[in-house]
Amino acid sequence: MSSLTPASQQTEKTLAIRLFGVSDIPAAMRKMNWNVAADLMQYWFDGNPWSTIDGAMSNTVKDHAALAPAPYFNSSIVKMTWLVKFERANRVLSILRTAWRNGPAQDQMRKKILPKYKGRTLGVYPFKFDGEARSVEKFGYCNTRSVNFSLGDEISELRAALADFNIRVFPEGEVVVTKDKVQLLVNRIGFYVEDAYDFNDAPNSLFSQPLGFWNFDGIEAALAANVANIGLAEEQVALAMRAPGDAAADRMYKEIAEARYFYINNSHFVAYRRKTGKGGDFQVFSDVLYESVPLVVITLWE
Repeated sequence: MSSLTPASQQTEKTLAIRLFGVSDIPAAMRKMNWNVAADLMQYWFDGNPWSTIDGAMSNTVKDHAALAPAPYFNSSIVKMTWLVKFERANRVLSILRTAWRNGPAQDQMRKKILPKYKGRTLGVYPFKFDGEARSVEKFGYCNTRSVNFSLGDEISELRAALADFNIRVFPEGEVVVTKDKVQLLVNRIGFYVEDAYDFNDAPNSLFSQPLGFWNFDGIEAALAANVANIGLAEEQVALAMRAPGDAAADRMYKEIAEARYFYINNSHFVAYRRKTGKGGDFQVFSDVLYESVPLVVITLWE
């Protein structure tokens, strides 16, 4: 069980061993050059709990029935230029490049766009969101797909940063209102990430979601972490047999103890929030990746 103290200030009487805790994970991520994942987690640590009974994100936001209020959202950390470095995300983007105008997507456009324009004065109206993903989320995207991970999937910054998340797509262009038609003329589409960043397990869950084996230098797969811990324990036993007061042995013992991997899961973050009164769940939006498309005319009403 890992220590849950802020930045783990626990000590032993003679060795002053600093045990690893959840608030050390952002620094460990930075050692791995996982700066996006580190920034997201630090935003959580810097935030305050919600005004809910348990301090967790409200169910209406978690279930996408409402947008998170300020400061419980962030639109500046995740960039689409970072996202497209990962093949798992690119596969979903490829699907959405076709699915943005399929039947259900066009139905969604009619549902969201038509009430805003039908009945307006005849004319041409710009239909743009100027790169504001949260504004798209509020108005209504046209299609979405999830990016999901399973326990056996590869360890990567994408998984550490967002785990399971959504990629949305939406159209931009002009809405043309005539006497007998309302049409959307699309000349580009936009993609963005949406995610609920929290550490709350599902109600009545038997197990807390695992988040990996961590130490001050980063994350390791379960088998490798346990093998390393066994080796470290054997080294500690050997050092303990040396003469008491051996300064070099004490230093080595301290280094070995601090190299140990700790198993981390969601419950550790929940306990941290309960103990410290810090830790704010939040909604994540990326910036927008725009791509031009040949002009597409979608009739919303006639």
